[in-house]
Amino acid sequence: MKATITITQRMLNKSIIDANKSVVELFSRNLAHRGYVNIDNGAKQVVRAVYDDGSGYTETEIRLYRRPRGDKLLSIKGLSKRATAGDVVTIEYDDKIGAVVRVAAAVEEIGEVIE
Repeated sequence: MKATITITQRMLNKSIIDANKSVVELFSRNLAHRGYVNIDNGAKQVVRAVYDDGSGYTETEIRLYRRPRGDKLLSIKGLSKRATAGDVVTIEYDDKIGAVVRVAAAVEEIGEVIE
């Protein structure tokens, strides 16, 4: 299973991402003792992670947060240096190395070519 997030400029500016259903489910399945269910409102947990650079991995971390009113959030260290608005971030979990983060560049729509 993997979580998918389409990055917005606001996410990059504030370094905070609203956790969608795929993110919540990924961490609930793979970190049963840690996922969002076990984070008190106003608290956070740090998850070991790596960026998949295609030819290797670069260490990073993902912070899982709950606002005092219960909103589920996350931040990925170093994301603003690797992504731009419109890019798609996927997160998968590997028991040996932790969360694996991949950033895919946004694909621009190309108009129909008439010959």
